[in-house]
Amino acid sequence: MISVVIPLYNKEASIKQSLMSVLSQSCQDFEVVIVDDGSTDNSVAKVEEIQDSRIHLIRQENGGPSKARNTGVKNAKGEWVLFLDADDELLPDAIKNLWNGAKNHQLSDFVCAPFYIVCKNKSRLACQYQDACVKNPYKGHFYGRLAPRTGALICKKKICLSNPFDERIRRFEDLEWLFRLYKYIKVFTISKPVLKTNVDFSSASRARKDIKEDFLGYLDFNGKSFWEKMALYSFFLGERDYYVEQCKKLYPWLYRRYDWLLIYKVIGWMK
Repeated sequence: MISVVIPLYNKEASIKQSLMSVLSQSCQDFEVVIVDDGSTDNSVAKVEEIQDSRIHLIRQENGGPSKARNTGVKNAKGEWVLFLDADDELLPDAIKNLWNGAKNHQLSDFVCAPFYIVCKNKSRLACQYQDACVKNPYKGHFYGRLAPRTGALICKKKICLSNPFDERIRRFEDLEWLFRLYKYIKVFTISKPVLKTNVDFSSASRARKDIKEDFLGYLDFNGKSFWEKMALYSFFLGERDYYVEQCKKLYPWLYRRYDWLLIYKVIGWMK
């Protein structure tokens, strides 16, 4: 069985549609664990409008998305876990396709699928995969050959329990979790898309103030392999402009040393 864990915070406009995308799956071997993280709107009321024995609603004080996900895993009964954001939607055969991927490659800890990005009623396929094992997830991530999103993957529950989300982080917490897992897990990709993720550009463009809430505030290059460093550096380059002064204080050596940027560009050209 797959446990679908949905962290919920002030998503009254979208949670019902997201939840219905799960309940209408072609494969019905699942449960839904919704963790309300102290919502102040009508999110919980929207969930309670749907009467289904597979839905388990847990309420807690606001602690952030990482804590909500960890709470969901602790209460999950399935062997595999799928983390779904409360404003994303599963495609009708999502659970079936992910479950088949897990069965067809039983040594995998992590099954990852393509997904669509939806913005202003227009959608595009964010990535394309083959049915295959990923030998080096860090290298795949750097080159864009592996671009996982939590709603488009399943992970074994025992892996989630032994590697919980970092509850200090409220932004890009899923990416920090993935970067930690890449070192230990066996990743299998499937070719069929499973998710529509709704991008809210208005919220994404809000000014960021506290780097301590962001994965960017906790980057550690020490003791990392070459490709792990390159994947981290790629993330750093993409996000540093949100916290220019704080990044200069935290990572002055990344600004002083140009060899990082040179290596990054050279291996990018070799793609």
